[in-house]
Amino acid sequence: MSMLSKFVKDIGKNAPLIGGLLGGPAATKVLPIIASVLGVDNSEQDIAAALQNDPEAYLKLKTAELSHIEILQRIAFEETGAFLADRQSARSREIESVRATGKRDWFLYGLASLVVTGFFGLVGLVIFHPLPKGSELYVGMLFGGLQTGFVAVLSYFFGSSKGSADKNNLLMKNGKEG
Repeated sequence: MSMLSKFVKDIGKNAPLIGGLLGGPAATKVLPIIASVLGVDNSEQDIAAALQNDPEAYLKLKTAELSHIEILQRIAFEETGAFLADRQSARSREIESVRATGKRDWFLYGLASLVVTGFFGLVGLVIFHPLPKGSELYVGMLFGGLQTGFVAVLSYFFGSSKGSADKNNLLMKNGKEG
């Protein structure tokens, strides 16, 4: 969505539901709606051109959002459901692994510990030590990767209180603390 990336923020301001869906996998379902509303072909180039050249484009998107709210909410609900199913499958994998082997997957915990330690280590390094000239870009890239991993670790272990509680209860009930 490179052609549209500079317009997503403005779309989000004017039609927040459409703008939010453009940032995820549901974009492929929303782009045809946007193209139809703007009266252009379903291509990023044509949509971007319409957003740039039509002063009424954002008003049209807001109007379309209000008239198609049920469809857009269903798409958002499906996207959220897919995200939660993915998270649940990761937790189910851990539960099945404990059932099958009688042990926890310590590699998972080791990798999570490495990511968390690396994240806080890099934060400490950046705070307390000046970066060598020319390394800012590389440290920024490393920090972005570690930050993403850190968020994933937190989401997996603490993201869903209900899911985490169910997982812990199941593990404790089976007496398989590893």
